[in-house]
Amino acid sequence: MRKFLFLLLLPLSLATFAQQPDWYDDNQRAFNYPIMQYFVGFAEGQKRSNESLEAAMSRIKNAARVEAVSTIRVHVQNTTNINGLSRTLESMEGTFYQSIEEFSDMEIPGLQIDAWRNPQTGDIAAFAYVKKSTLIRQLEKKITVCLTKIETSLDQIDQLIGNGQKLQARDLAQKTLPQFAEVDEAQKLLAAVDENADEESLQLQETRNLQRRLIDFVAQLKNGLNIYISCHAYMFGQNYNALKGEIEGALSPMGCTFVSRADQSDWAIYITASAREYNKIGEGNDAQYVVYIDTKLSIDKTTIGQRIYEEQLKPEKGMWNFSYEQAARDGYKQIAPKLSAIIKKQIQQ
Repeated sequence: MRKFLFLLLLPLSLATFAQQPDWYDDNQRAFNYPIMQYFVGFAEGQKRSNESLEAAMSRIKNAARVEAVSTIRVHVQNTTNINGLSRTLESMEGTFYQSIEEFSDMEIPGLQIDAWRNPQTGDIAAFAYVKKSTLIRQLEKKITVCLTKIETSLDQIDQLIGNGQKLQARDLAQKTLPQFAEVDEAQKLLAAVDENADEESLQLQETRNLQRRLIDFVAQLKNGLNIYISCHAYMFGQNYNALKGEIEGALSPMGCTFVSRADQSDWAIYITASAREYNKIGEGNDAQYVVYIDTKLSIDKTTIGQRIYEEQLKPEKGMWNFSYEQAARDGYKQIAPKLSAIIKKQIQQ
């Protein structure tokens, strides 16, 4: 009995699946999805000989999406020209500008895409549509979500700066900047599709405030970290000033500024190093001189007044022909990149 009912219902199920949708016919589409209430896009085509049905469906659905987006873009361009808010929006672009002409790749909130294949002809049709009232609600929500996300990032940047983590703050600021383009895009679209849009619904004042905060942070972080380096390196009674220069050269690509006083710095680096004779191997022209470089490194995070690293490093061996002095230079060449690596690791945490 169950098998009989299944066989009886199967043709009805297939017939329902094959039923022509209400958007396929031009007249029905115009009646059910009036242009005063909807943005729509329609596309039709056939499966190519070298593609699967799934790929053909996807291609034609995308064509319908592009048609719907194109309709919205034309509406935006026409409306923005006469919208009283256009000057306000344009004045806010500045650093955060994104052209309205880039709408072809824009994600339209609430856009739905249906597809149907005619069982008789094999033709594939797709219909993209979004109700204007739905689009308005989705855009208002998107603006709120984006601005909340930006505000959270700016609060984190402020906290990072306060903790002396300027490199991390600068990285987060760079990632936050493009998010304003997304807000700008949604605001322009909302201003065009909603005839009742105003500064409050577009959240323009909130956007301006957040823009100013980010601009202030970018200016504050422009010079990166302020680093103070106190380096006392000795080579048998003589100063070895090259060690400090090599360390500064290694840190410079990070955007550091080197200051002359610890109280002007974000980080204070203290290095003491000296060379000591260890051994001489061989005699005459074949002799090799061996020295060890004893080094102590301390790092203070001056923004919080705390020493975060202090270590007596393992002695570094230097070897060279002719003299202990040349061997000491070799030892300092070996220790410089190791000191730089430790400093970078500490100030990037």
